[in-house]
Amino acid sequence: MAIFSKLIKDKPNAGGYPTYIMISLGPSIFPSYGVFIPIVSTILLCVASYYVFKWLSTDSVIPIRDVTKKHNWKTIQISSKPWYCSVCEALLLNGIGVYCDCCGIFSDPDCVKTANKELKCKVVTSKSEEHFHHWIKGNLSLGAMCVVCKEECSVEPGLVDYQCCWCHRTVHTECLEKINKECDFGPFRNMIVPPWCVQVARLKSSIHRHLLLRGVKNPGWKDWCPLIVAGNRKSGNNDGATVLSEFRRYLNPAQVLDLADRPPAAALQWCVLTSPKRLKLLGAGGDGTVAWILTTAFRMDLDPEPPIAILPLGTGNDLSRVLGWGRENPSEVNVPDLLKKIDRAEVIDIDRWRIDVTPYRNLSNLGIRIPSKTLYMYNYFSIGVDAQVALDFHKTRDSKFYIFGSRIFNKLLYLCFGTQQVVTADCKNIEKRLDLYLDGKYIDLPELESIVILNIPSWGAGVDLWGLCESENPQSYNDGILEVVGIYSSFHIAQLQVGLSTPHVLGQARTVEVNIKKTCPAQIDGEPWEQHPAHLKVALVNKASVLLNQE
Repeated sequence: MAIFSKLIKDKPNAGGYPTYIMISLGPSIFPSYGVFIPIVSTILLCVASYYVFKWLSTDSVIPIRDVTKKHNWKTIQISSKPWYCSVCEALLLNGIGVYCDCCGIFSDPDCVKTANKELKCKVVTSKSEEHFHHWIKGNLSLGAMCVVCKEECSVEPGLVDYQCCWCHRTVHTECLEKINKECDFGPFRNMIVPPWCVQVARLKSSIHRHLLLRGVKNPGWKDWCPLIVAGNRKSGNNDGATVLSEFRRYLNPAQVLDLADRPPAAALQWCVLTSPKRLKLLGAGGDGTVAWILTTAFRMDLDPEPPIAILPLGTGNDLSRVLGWGRENPSEVNVPDLLKKIDRAEVIDIDRWRIDVTPYRNLSNLGIRIPSKTLYMYNYFSIGVDAQVALDFHKTRDSKFYIFGSRIFNKLLYLCFGTQQVVTADCKNIEKRLDLYLDGKYIDLPELESIVILNIPSWGAGVDLWGLCESENPQSYNDGILEVVGIYSSFHIAQLQVGLSTPHVLGQARTVEVNIKKTCPAQIDGEPWEQHPAHLKVALVNKASVLLNQE
């Protein structure tokens, strides 16, 4: 129904001018603002409640005044196993309390100061080469067996029996006197840097407690090959912090570094202080994190580069799939099993590709020239719709309104943005925006929405694009040859994910050149950006060292 209104002349006002009153002669088609108030308030209440719950359940580090103890407190995760305070021995109800992720002691909030004062933590560095067991009372894992009498420990409730926080041997209280006092660091001795080998110049912040290493001595052990763990606590499900905590329990805490606080150069500094031939790395994160570590090792000119294993914490984890480390990290990391796999893993080479990006001059009316840059690729490089989906996802994840940090939610976001591209087709006719050359030969492109340059047989969270093509020329990640394919649309990507279609084969080459004539989305190893008109050249640099898990 139409809206009818009428202006009615009213009495003159104080200034002598007539006033007019508008009256409505029909029902308004606009709803009242009062209808939206309950809806908006409900949404705001839900968002506020989520942030409060997330803040209350987030791991927090309690600032330690006495830095000589070096306890690293974390909040207890709620579990079915009972925990007891290492000071007052009271049961920690409902998971209320903290624990040290280095030595394994527990404390209720009232006993934290006492624990800092009376209970010692793992000694990260020391001057004495004598090393004795560091026994922690109670809170043993289920099924722990006494190394003396070979019977189960911690059968009775309460804070009973002991475990060494270095070698992780467990022993009954009554059997404690029968065990040798000297500690041999247990089955993973050759991966641990003993405290007397860590030479420290000084301590930095009392809160972060980062060590400034002056040197690392060789303990003289046969087959000694320390493991340095470099992880990003923000990767994937944001469970990287839990993973790093688990490794602090088994290694020297100085060997575990958080890339959210320090760059990979801090982890690779161990290679400079020791010998790269005696060192292995574990990259805990997604493809972008692993590529970051590999590129940093190359730029530091380490010879040879330390081999790297992968603990997948990202969404795609394509390189981890190819090297046998799994498609995603389980909810609980079995650290002893993983350390055994790293010890038995084979050192192999993977191609490292350099992408030289040379922007065209006078890209704007001001005549500003964008500087050239050099990027490095290990998995794949793509231009088009898949990069657009990744770019939309990264923009959303970096937003302040991104509140769900789970891998499942991330995959749903990818699905939503991929579905959106089916409708919008922002990268339609990508062949008109660029020219492609394989080994200097111009390639005539059909109608496409994406071009993918592959180094490994995994793309888009596990899709073997070149394998779907059934080409006579096999693919390898260390043969110095790239495989180039085309994708028709976002819907085509969905078909490739379930194996119902094949990509368009463009060829193989040792050198790939792309002339981008109009701004396009691009990505390298899952890291997207908007690429302005430029000349891109992809060429082999050398080989990177990685660890292949064959179990």
